[in-house]
Amino acid sequence: MTSPPRLPPPRLRSSPPELDGDVIAEILLRLPPYKPELLIRCSSVCKSWRRLLTDPAFLRRYRVFHGAPPPMLGVLFNLDLHRNWRRIVARFVHRASSFRPRALEHDGCCVRDARHGRVLFRNPAYEENDLFVWNPITDERWELPLPVSVLSYAAWNVTVLCAAAVREGGGDCDHLDCHGGPFLVTFVGTDDDGVTCGRVYSSETAAWSDAAYAEHPDDLADMDTRPCALVGNRVYCLAAGSMTIVEYDLDRRKLAFIDPPSAYEGHGVLMPAMGGGGLGFAGVRGSCLYLWSREAGPDTTPAWTQSRALELNTLPGGTSLNEPTTVGFAEGLGVIFVRTDAGVFRIKLKSGRAKKMSSRSSIDAVIPYMSFYTPDHATG
Repeated sequence: MTSPPRLPPPRLRSSPPELDGDVIAEILLRLPPYKPELLIRCSSVCKSWRRLLTDPAFLRRYRVFHGAPPPMLGVLFNLDLHRNWRRIVARFVHRASSFRPRALEHDGCCVRDARHGRVLFRNPAYEENDLFVWNPITDERWELPLPVSVLSYAAWNVTVLCAAAVREGGGDCDHLDCHGGPFLVTFVGTDDDGVTCGRVYSSETAAWSDAAYAEHPDDLADMDTRPCALVGNRVYCLAAGSMTIVEYDLDRRKLAFIDPPSAYEGHGVLMPAMGGGGLGFAGVRGSCLYLWSREAGPDTTPAWTQSRALELNTLPGGTSLNEPTTVGFAEGLGVIFVRTDAGVFRIKLKSGRAKKMSSRSSIDAVIPYMSFYTPDHATG
């Protein structure tokens, strides 16, 4: 009896070749910053990946690779809650699933501005330091007083920015990871006599600068509380009641006044011009969203030019455009926030698509918070 033929030994499955460390870094480098949960999950794969994803050199390269603007991690707005008593709350609504600041609400506070990884609030309950700057990622907080003379200003606005922004071209900071460095807070207000004042607070000196003064062209104590626009080293504040834009040159510490696009009589939002380096303006008229930019004409005198008109018609869910107004923008992302009597909507200018953010029709301003959120922040 013949024995059965022997079968060849089974082949051992070979393991796939290990990826080179440089290849892994190149792959992880390309994970989108607007989905920070991907980097967070990858940092839990193994120790070597964690070391890479928390290495300052790699993270710096990651931010430079993706560049400006940083992703929008959330938005802030003020709520006037009418329950048993009048209650003001500044609320943070986070968009990224892996990012949630320790404080989502600041009771009794009003959010006034957000820029370069920092948020600026006012807390009227404080007797001395009624302004404070907050870093939502690290939860750090810096308190500061308003200028001593602010009690005589019925209308004023404040802005927070990286200290390097006062230098022409932004100095040596690209504002991709400067939320822990020195900052400035600007104050622009008009008193009852129609005199406009500008001052700058420095976190490095913990003091306000000397004041710059200019006569308001209409002698009105008028200043919107909606966020200002930063273009280069100039801050622009809207004074809608007097149909005026106030320009504050942070380098020369001088004030000037600009007329807004005549069609809007000051009602809208200021922002850096889309695709350019000048001042922009966005406003809704009828069912159209209009974008304007202020550019130098043939005689080098700056003038407003309509750059785009976006027909809105109806918003998601068949919502009609009743009482629409622009209430905010996300710098560099091509996003405008529009409020109607049905709530607040986010509109992407490139596609024209709109998404409902809130059903509250009482929100006067939507302030985006934009910053990179990486595994080194997630682990503290």
